Amino acid sequence: MIISEFSIQLYSTRREIWREGLPSVMEKLARIGYAGVEFAGYGDLPVDEMASMLQKNGLKPVGAHIGLDRLEWAFDEEIAYHRTLGTTFLIIPAAPFANAEEVKQTAARLNALAPRVRESGFRFAFHNHGVEFERDGAQYRLEDMMALSPETEIQLDVFWASKMGCDCVEFIKKHAGRICSLHIKQRDAAGESVDLGDGTLDFKALIQAGLETGVNCFVHEQEEFPGCAYESLGNGFRHIMSL
Repeated sequence: MIISEFSIQLYSTRREIWREGLPSVMEKLARIGYAGVEFAGYGDLPVDEMASMLQKNGLKPVGAHIGLDRLEWAFDEEIAYHRTLGTTFLIIPAAPFANAEEVKQTAARLNALAPRVRESGFRFAFHNHGVEFERDGAQYRLEDMMALSPETEIQLDVFWASKMGCDCVEFIKKHAGRICSLHIKQRDAAGESVDLGDGTLDFKALIQAGLETGVNCFVHEQEEFPGCAYESLGNGFRHIMSL
């Protein structure tokens, strides 16, 4: 076993949350064995109910994806919610990255937030999709942003990065100490989201590179499922924990 804990991004179970409600989903995820959850919204639950639900199921609030606009205009509200929960990472899930000027503007906005988030007791990170791995010069746009916003950590989504041609193991090693979390998401040869054990990405190598360079949060995210989501999530959890 390479890692002792594996968490899940709740966006993976968005359909199940809509059908069953968050309490049912949380219970099933805990039963699979996940140690923590990463939020993508709160289902309109007040913080005391969310805290109780997490405690009941033995789940840690490892992180939260919070839109850049939302964190800017509702900063105090978000901070208060996650301070009560004890969340570790506040993560910007996406931002304008279409060209070099947008990268500069996004970096400036991240720079305004990073010290405020850290001073509030949280770690602050940015999560990539595909556009961040396009280039306007010698480096990926994500690397341009990293240079412009040195206080922003990176949650590397290996699905999107690899889909754009990035060698994720080498990227992790190159930026040792800057990448705080990995989104563990599998892809097939055609670039489609598949179960963790069924694709092309070598998670043993990726996780090992992460552990060697300071990554301490590993989060399962899956966009689509071939059948029952819980069956795929259970198989994926066991696959990672058996490496």
